[in-house]
Amino acid sequence: MKPIRGPLARLDRSRDELAKAWLVKLIERASLDEIAELPTDRIARELPELIGDIVRRAADAEDAYELSADEIQRAAALGALRAGTRDRNAAELARDLASLQAVLVRALREELASGDPDEFADAVERLVESTGAVQAAAIDALVQSRSRELESQANTDPLTGLGNLRALQRQLATLLAAQKRYGRGFAVLLMDIDGLKRINDGHGHQAGDRVLMQVAMSVRRSVREVDLAARLGGDEFCVLAPEQDAASAAKLAGRLGDAVRAEAAMPDEPPVAMSIGVAACPEHGDDAESLIDGADRAMYRAKASGDGVAVSDSSGAELAEEAKT
Repeated sequence: MKPIRGPLARLDRSRDELAKAWLVKLIERASLDEIAELPTDRIARELPELIGDIVRRAADAEDAYELSADEIQRAAALGALRAGTRDRNAAELARDLASLQAVLVRALREELASGDPDEFADAVERLVESTGAVQAAAIDALVQSRSRELESQANTDPLTGLGNLRALQRQLATLLAAQKRYGRGFAVLLMDIDGLKRINDGHGHQAGDRVLMQVAMSVRRSVREVDLAARLGGDEFCVLAPEQDAASAAKLAGRLGDAVRAEAAMPDEPPVAMSIGVAACPEHGDDAESLIDGADRAMYRAKASGDGVAVSDSSGAELAEEAKT
């Protein structure tokens, strides 16, 4: 980049004062509640650096839109400066950056009030272009962040934080495709909490929700990072375990049952237990319907026998034949 000289250099040296001026503009249009939430320490720490980025870009107008990852991150961070815990949208962020642009241009005008008007026009043009680049980067980063947040919400069970049915279906489709193309097996574990209805009836649904969250934490701690743990609804959970056959998945099921019994509890109630059914691909089927059906049948056998864990005893072909009869 070119060295910063003249009025732009004076702007760079005055960036703390310019940050204060921008904060004054925010306060002028904010409500009392918004003023109380202003994170002034963060503004004092982050905004001067962002102003320095803009001024340095203005010093080399040809490079105005080539922002580094660090600069984009700082620009996007501006979106949280005024919000506290409130959501921001791209329009609000654009407004705040426009007000910052106005502060910088006014400072330039004051610097050059008695100077060369052509020099002022050139400096303003470069500064506006650079501010626009930062503004575009910040809005883009903010929109991407919001999109990721919405995607996460769409795939997450709101009570337990585990995956939901949508996430399970997507991962199951991915694992089936990998198995058919590369021969990589995986296991499906279907789980049902024993006695949750009794807890809900005897202690209320809030107590039942606490048990569900305890179970979810136990499951999350017991599976691998590559496994997907999901809540299907009510008292049913599922784990998809890549690169696991029926025998290894049964061992995982045993560990899950032990973890739930050890960590999930209700006063004056028997230990919380789970019935778990296991099916493996391709051993028990090579499509979603046969695998879920096999694991579901095994889960109910485990519940009926009291053993806690059961492995599917039907292949996909056998299940298809049973469906015809």
